[in-house]
Formats: sequence, C-alpha cells, structure tokens
Amino acid sequence: MRKLLTQIADFVAFWRPLLLIPIWTPALLGFWAGGGNQGTKGATDLLITTTLLGIGIYGLNQIFDAPGDRLNRKNLPLALGFISPLMAKITVFLAFAGAVIMTIDRTLLTLTLIVVAIVLGVCYSAPPMRLKDRGYLALAANCLGHGFLIYILGFAWAAEKSGARWEWIVFVRALSYAVAFGAVYLFTTVPDADGDKKVGKKTLAVIWGARRTMAFGLLGVFLAGAMGVAFGETALFLTAVVSVPFYWRAISEPTIDKRKIVRANQVAVLVLALLTCFYMPQYLALIFAAIVFSALYNRIRLKVKYP
Repeated sequence: MRKLLTQIADFVAFWRPLLLIPIWTPALLGFWAGGGNQGTKGATDLLITTTLLGIGIYGLNQIFDAPGDRLNRKNLPLALGFISPLMAKITVFLAFAGAVIMTIDRTLLTLTLIVVAIVLGVCYSAPPMRLKDRGYLALAANCLGHGFLIYILGFAWAAEKSGARWEWIVFVRALSYAVAFGAVYLFTTVPDADGDKKVGKKTLAVIWGARRTMAFGLLGVFLAGAMGVAFGETALFLTAVVSVPFYWRAISEPTIDKRKIVRANQVAVLVLALLTCFYMPQYLALIFAAIVFSALYNRIRLKVKYP
C-alpha cells in the first residue's frame, strides 16, 4: 500500500501542482471579468481544462529538460527517476487530448485558444524550436502563454454564456497580465543561470546577467501594477504593492541570494491567487490542496523543506 501511495504521489508531483496556480489564477480572473461577476457558471470546467493544459505543458518541459533539471537539482520526479519517460509521455499526450476534448463543444474561439496554447507549449520545450532557450523568444512565450492567452481564455469561457462584449479593454487587461508574468519569468531565470550556461541554454539571465535581468523584472512589476490601476485590475495592483519590497530586497543584496529571489516570486504568485479568492472563495481550497501536497511531498519523499 505504501509503495502504491508513493507512486501516486510521484505521479501527482509530475503535474507540478504549485506551478498550476499561476495558470488557474489569470484564467479565473478572466472568467470573472467575462461574466463570473454576473453569476455565470462554468469555472469548474475551466479549472479542469487549464489543469490538463498545465500538466501537458509542464510535463513536456520536464521530458526535454531532464538533464538540466538534474544539474540544477530541481528534485523533479522524472529527473530523479521516480516515474518512467514512457509514463511521462503518455501523461502529456492524455493531458493535451483532455484539454482539447473539454473545449470541443464550446466556441471556436475557445477551442482555438486551447490549441494555440498547446502549440506554444510544444514550441517552448521541444526541438527544433526550443523557445525556452532563446532568450527574448522565451520571454515573449511566457508573456503570451502564461498571462495573455490564459486571461483571454477565461474571459471567452464565461462570455460564451454571459454574452459579455469584447471591447478593447479586455485585451489591454490581458496585456497587463502578460507584463506581470513576464516580470516573474525574468526572476525565475536568475537562480538557474549557472546551470543553464553549462548546458548551453541562452536565457536572458545568461545573456544579460543577473543584475540587469532582475532590474527589468522589477520594472515589469511596477508597470504591471500601474496597468492594474489604469485598467481596473485591482488584484494585480495590490499584488505589485505587496511584492515590490520582496523583489527589491532580492535585487539590492550585494551578492545574488537565490532564496530571496524564489521567495519574492512565491509571494507574488500566492498574493495574486489569494486576492482572486475574494472573487471566487472556493478557489482557496484548491490553492490550499496544492500547497499542502507539495509541502508534504517534498518533506516526506524528497527530505527537503519546500515550499
């Protein structure tokens, strides 16, 4: 029984539950703007679809990044050999297929957004494109995929039932999330820069150096906060206000402290997610489950304190 539970836990850990939170959050915020604020139903189906999408994208990333993950000591199930490459590939295929199936009976726009997100996820991790190793293209992919497309997907999911109008402000609001998630991405490249350089990855932290990358990341946080004020995204503005001191503490250190960079990103992602719970209180249970599972898995299975 214990072996079975361990295998199940390894399989769930392969999904990267904590990294699903930054997908769920903009999707729900877009859903709220597209009709959730008028009582439109369908958030659960949206969460299932974005979860499948995230599992596919993060799983594919682990498949092609296993050597680098070992070098950077990411403690991921595939890199550690806890699950087989074949199981990883099957999971990715089924996850992508499931995301498409969830949207087949919806609008053409919604289905198109899912397909585009999948294609972008494949191009991000798989050769020959490998956008994640191409500096500026990696930044653009994170801005488009994590922020812009997911927010628009959430809006479209609700607007299909609510009849919300597609005004220009929707796309500007989505752009504010693109900036926010782009800023977070820039900070994520810094802790892995040494390992990435050894395996030939050209992330912006490798190209620019840690200080310049973090400076642009902090600028992005300020810009996202300002856009949040200008375009009525209160949760985004408040997240910027809370997270700026943590990012500033990380960037102002005389030496690069990876722990402070990671902590600043954790604060930004968690604060935005918790603020989303003011719109959709039930989301709190999902956040709690992802955090508790990840904490227990890392401490019991991997013997590390995380998150």
